Amino acid sequence: MIFANTDKEITLIYHSEEHIGRQILAYAHTENLPIRDIDLKHMKLTPTHWAELASRMNINVRDLVNTEHPNFSQKFGQAGQYSAEDWLKLLVNNPDILKAPIVMKGDKVVMMSNPQEMLYFVKQNI
Repeated sequence: MIFANTDKEITLIYHSEEHIGRQILAYAHTENLPIRDIDLKHMKLTPTHWAELASRMNINVRDLVNTEHPNFSQKFGQAGQYSAEDWLKLLVNNPDILKAPIVMKGDKVVMMSNPQEMLYFVKQNI
């Protein structure tokens, strides 16, 4: 899978068990653009995908992980000194610990914690 860099499509990476991702998807459907939704419950991203996403957002891979998520603390305890490779493995094998859904349109890639951000995101990037 290759992430498209087109302004004519919205790509949403989310976990369908998280209500914020489902709400962002609903907002995305109100726009007149094709939507490519990647539900992490059913599709697995590779370490390369996660690294590319972090790079395109200019953040560390660790910043993609919600270390406050109950599943994170139950499975891994405190967020210790993990290497970038460790964080990638955690995301690949536990996509439910993604901090927030990721939305892409053209060269713009952002994490969204508020569904209404989708409305502004699309309008800014027309």
